[in-house]
Amino acid sequence: MDGIGTPAWTQRLRTRMRDCNWVKRGVEQWKARLSAQVNRPPDIPLLGGGWSHRYICPDDGAALVRVDRHHHECPCCLRIWSGSPWDEAAVAEEHNRFAQDARLAAVVYAASGEAVYAQWAKSVLMFYARHYDRFPLHDIFGKVGGEAGRYGAKVQNQTLSEASWIYPLAQACTILRHASMLSAGELDEVEEHLFRPVIRVIDRNPRDRSNWQTYHNAALAAIAEALGDVGLLKRALDNEANGFHFQMESGVGEDGFWFEGAWSYHFYTLEAQAVIAWAAMGFGEKLYEHPRLQAMFAIPLKAMLPDGTFPALHDSKVVDIRSYAHLYEWAYAFYGIGEEIVRSSDRGSLYGVLFGAPLSEVMPSGDGGAEGADAASEAAAITVLSKPGMVSVTYGADEEAQSLLVDYGEHGDWHGHYDKLNLLYYARGRSWLADAGMVPYGHEMHKAWYVHTVAHNTVAVNGRSQQEACGRLRKAVSEAGIIRIEAEAEDAYEGVRLDRRLTLAGGLLVDVFRVTADEPSTVDWVMHTQGNPVEAPPVRYTAVSSEALSDTDGYPHLRQVRRLEGQQDDWMLEWSWNGEGGEDERLQVYGLAEPRGVSVYLAESPFMPPVQVRSACIRRVPSCTRASFVTVFRACRKGDAPLSLRLIGDPSDSEGLLLEVRDGEQGEAMLWTV
Repeated sequence: MDGIGTPAWTQRLRTRMRDCNWVKRGVEQWKARLSAQVNRPPDIPLLGGGWSHRYICPDDGAALVRVDRHHHECPCCLRIWSGSPWDEAAVAEEHNRFAQDARLAAVVYAASGEAVYAQWAKSVLMFYARHYDRFPLHDIFGKVGGEAGRYGAKVQNQTLSEASWIYPLAQACTILRHASMLSAGELDEVEEHLFRPVIRVIDRNPRDRSNWQTYHNAALAAIAEALGDVGLLKRALDNEANGFHFQMESGVGEDGFWFEGAWSYHFYTLEAQAVIAWAAMGFGEKLYEHPRLQAMFAIPLKAMLPDGTFPALHDSKVVDIRSYAHLYEWAYAFYGIGEEIVRSSDRGSLYGVLFGAPLSEVMPSGDGGAEGADAASEAAAITVLSKPGMVSVTYGADEEAQSLLVDYGEHGDWHGHYDKLNLLYYARGRSWLADAGMVPYGHEMHKAWYVHTVAHNTVAVNGRSQQEACGRLRKAVSEAGIIRIEAEAEDAYEGVRLDRRLTLAGGLLVDVFRVTADEPSTVDWVMHTQGNPVEAPPVRYTAVSSEALSDTDGYPHLRQVRRLEGQQDDWMLEWSWNGEGGEDERLQVYGLAEPRGVSVYLAESPFMPPVQVRSACIRRVPSCTRASFVTVFRACRKGDAPLSLRLIGDPSDSEGLLLEVRDGEQGEAMLWTV
């Protein structure tokens, strides 16, 4: 592949314009979008950008929508916010848009030869070169100048954002340089007054293994290509404590998943890794052949849910793989994977125009081309995400597809949550057991609720969150249509061992969670679902305060807490789906052979906007050294009769526990070892 902007690259782009309908369509769409602004000087604010994580509604945590530079609307409550910090955060996005549009305009010029686009891109580049020194160094804490910490930046408010802003400008510069649209003096001005100062700002903050450093490297690599600086590229690639190769070896597992264990950050980091590989093409480097870069594209195709989404995990929201169709243009062009994802888009992205390969005439089936997986097959697909320590399972297809995920491994660094042995469960097209996810970091609820153990589907001890911990996976197997997962954690709490065994079979998920403590402890088994509890008439409800459960570590944010009275040792509760098109969808939850002294609570728990609220179920066993929770989850339809379930054996015994399952009182019995 040729470097961006070179004569060979330009000729290839123009040939693609002639031969590939999606390339021509994409360029024409960009021309239409840019046509108004390229005929007037860019209105770039001389104000440093604010923190995007403060561009939120203080009331509900939803990301705001820009009305204009000084008015910002909440999509949930429709309130308009003005002033600081929202105005500055909106300006940060303006700077990003100017950089990205300058790159697009440069590409349009290369494709069409229409100089007005090149001139506008040049005007944006030269504005920043002539004004960069007027932007004060500032950080997310409001400190300015010499008081700004090493995280601070100038056009943006942190080095991560500065790097993300500058690399599209550097790519625009590369195109303009090869097209002789910049004089020698102008190139010197850009180098000495923009690119080199940006590098000095970024160099103040080396970040070791991190998505931050990956973006730092992307900025260095793109600037290196713009300047033809081989030494700078070498630093971006080979720095022993920060470079591209270091990030790949230390941050990416052999399976390809990014170590922070959040799908949002996996794709966010992958964006920057692709930019580095792209810039390296300008120097004849074939970084796109790096096996772990290829694996970063392949692993989502294996681990996504049957509906093409990824669950919120750690500091991540729900991610739809189709929103990254532009990256799969790269993957399909270089590795031949992800064709189904590419087909789902209009192919008008930058990657689609520059890299997109012709699609095959035969529509692919399954997971978009990932090797070794077939979503249409009845066989189980078990994917172990080794770096963050998670196991993902999908079984079945279409409406009968089920998926589960267990988080057992590394904490996830700054973006990890206190959630060892957290369980996620997808069935009948819905994520019934979901992670709390996140709200932007600028909202107080991020640290007050979303990171805490009680916000997840796991066990909390003594009303406190777990500590940073790393458990281990003991088993992940599929045998005769039965999937068995076993994981444990011994250091989430001092002197406490957590053991979770899951069996997926016959359309049911069986969960056996055992807790062993050195000292008498209060143990809470917690689950959350995006459902409304269907009240069972024989059960009485007694309102209690959330502080009665715990006054710290997220518990005070539980609302409408009710203790259930009059339940049997074996019980069933049912939830109806609280979402579009799910009025008749149900989740039945069966508690079997409950521990002595257990109390069951229902509550409302915070959830990400726009849903904002989930239903929580907590089973509490006070002052115990051993507690075993046996639960059966069944996704079904409204009106489906409850199952007849019988547990055979002692739940606290790690061997020999059997579950007898009948569909109704007279149905044929199935017997499973759980």
